[in-house]
Amino acid sequence: MTTQPEPVNNADDAPTVVPLDVKVLRTLGHGRAARAQLVEALMPDGEKIRCVEKVFAPGLLTRVIYRLSFQAPFAYQNNRDAILASFYRRRVASAVLANSNIDARIAKPLYVRFDEDSRAWVLAAEWIQGRGIKPAPADSKSVWRRFSFFRSKQQKEQSQTAEIDTLVSTMHELEAMLDECGLVGSGWQVAPRALVSTANLLRVGERYTIIDLESGIPAVLVPHYLLGGFKRAELPPFDDLDADKLRQWCEVHHKELLFRIGPEAVERFGKDVHWLVEHTHRWKESELAFFRRPWRLMRRAGIHAYQQECLRSWEQNGIVDPETRKIISGKHIQKRLIWYAGLLPSFAGRFCSRFLGNREYRHELKLCFGSRQLRDERWQSLIDRHQQNWVQAGRIRSQPRMTRTRFLLHAVLRKITPVGLHRFLSDSDQRRDLAVSFLLLLSSPRYQSFFGQKRVEGSIERWEQAGRISHAEAEALRADLSGNEVRAYTRGFGMHLGLKALGPLILPAKFGGVAAFMASGNLWFLLPLVFTPALRTIVTLVNWWSTRHDQIPHGEALVMGFLPTLGSLAFPLQMFSARPQLSTFLIRDGASKLGKRVPIYGGGDSRTEIALIRSTDWIIAMMEALSSISKRFWSSKPAKAPDQMNEPSSNVKLRRTRWGRWIDRQTAQYLTREAVLSGKTSAKSNNDADTRQNIAS
Repeated sequence: MTTQPEPVNNADDAPTVVPLDVKVLRTLGHGRAARAQLVEALMPDGEKIRCVEKVFAPGLLTRVIYRLSFQAPFAYQNNRDAILASFYRRRVASAVLANSNIDARIAKPLYVRFDEDSRAWVLAAEWIQGRGIKPAPADSKSVWRRFSFFRSKQQKEQSQTAEIDTLVSTMHELEAMLDECGLVGSGWQVAPRALVSTANLLRVGERYTIIDLESGIPAVLVPHYLLGGFKRAELPPFDDLDADKLRQWCEVHHKELLFRIGPEAVERFGKDVHWLVEHTHRWKESELAFFRRPWRLMRRAGIHAYQQECLRSWEQNGIVDPETRKIISGKHIQKRLIWYAGLLPSFAGRFCSRFLGNREYRHELKLCFGSRQLRDERWQSLIDRHQQNWVQAGRIRSQPRMTRTRFLLHAVLRKITPVGLHRFLSDSDQRRDLAVSFLLLLSSPRYQSFFGQKRVEGSIERWEQAGRISHAEAEALRADLSGNEVRAYTRGFGMHLGLKALGPLILPAKFGGVAAFMASGNLWFLLPLVFTPALRTIVTLVNWWSTRHDQIPHGEALVMGFLPTLGSLAFPLQMFSARPQLSTFLIRDGASKLGKRVPIYGGGDSRTEIALIRSTDWIIAMMEALSSISKRFWSSKPAKAPDQMNEPSSNVKLRRTRWGRWIDRQTAQYLTREAVLSGKTSAKSNNDADTRQNIAS
């Protein structure tokens, strides 16, 4: 995909070095407000550079929050002064950080451009090949140390500082530094109290690099920033700048800056400060923002700034043509009509505004109404463009050109459904494959084993690529995964979870039985209490009988499965007893996935995710205690090694039933899908290097 950049006007010393051509290599990630993509940019001097572009195209929720807060469209997507302020903010913050003793840096901004395809502003920065937070190793002993009132000095020295603690300490220093120099809004992006801000820093060697200084939502989740915004009469706070404080900081540290970064850099720093203050002021003044110093709207200059930004935005998005803009620059009723028409939601507002303000658009509509052939051509062009975008996004499969009715149906689904649900509703083949896969997961031991093993292998690979585990640790986990007993324990755990579906039916019988026992004293009424444990025991015995030739131990599962409530942990405990390293990894990986799915406060490399991973020490400690207790009652023999097991003869011809063909087809489709998602269809070495960059927007 190639996008043609639009150069930025350099009338006010804006960054003018923009690429001649931009080729998108791959998407690195999606944030609340932007899409990060790795690109290859062709610069005016002929040099090709790889960098990361942040395309500010926020989702519906982010746009609604910003609109309600400031009564304006999302600034970094639409406002030229806002995106230029972000460019100079990074340069100013980099110089301020270079003047400090904090061992960190900021990803250098490279250029700013307007992307015609996305109709959004883009900020490009250097590509940082780093990693996110590496969780501390599992430490079940820490649980017991918490209950020790007196610990020896040797035990205290053995307690190592986790990487997240070092990162949080650095973030406190960065936040204080940015607040001291007047970049009060940027402190929100590195504030430890904003639980997701830890994802804004990557570790390169022993040093941290800030890759994101642009907010997605107002800083309303931390009371400190709300109080600061109230004092400055700027509510809600959003990447705010205290210009007076910044100028004062520059005066106080002028000599120190000369010594640290040199005269030329100080001169450039002074210009960056000037344009940061200027563009931030223009940006903030051009929004209505009734809660931000509302008295400014009483002045003529405040309304004039808002009107000028409306005109500039209209021309940028094709709402008005240049001639119409000249006409309505002053007091003109057409300007008000265009503004009122834009209040209509979504497509209706854009259509009415463009109809009133763009002569060429009205002429095209007139031609379309008069020519059926032209109308058909415009329809097909619109359908082809959107169909291609939907295929690339994975919403629909590649197919011949769709009809208008089908196009309108997909357009509605595009607005109201996520990608996965849209594909499920529109693709009959995928619905059939999912139904077959679900059926196989319920009833086919072979497919259960394959599916579970591939999911675990995928988790191990993700942790290894993210730098959270070493290659040696990953290989040890894969070796554990090859054990035959792991597949048996996974199947048994799934069947135990299936018994949970009977809970709503058995629970009333349990309460009724206890009440009847207390009234009559008859022990037979307590049978419902042992009904589920008895079923678990039967399932465990069946699983043991089906694997009896492999000598897979089931002792702990039998003992644990008969206990009420805790019996569902029978097979996790059994696996922990046989493969503690693999079980520990799976528990921590499950906590990581949960932390990434927590709304607002969660996400990759967030403090929420790391805290949930840390909390698994309690689960692991409980597993160790239960395993040690069960071994006192049941001594398990190790399973046969895989190479000692009787392998089927290669001369035996297996009968290929329809059921077997279903399993083969689903297995092949799963492997193909995983290969495409992980980029294995391209050069694996390049993929492994690229995926180590964790971009947070």
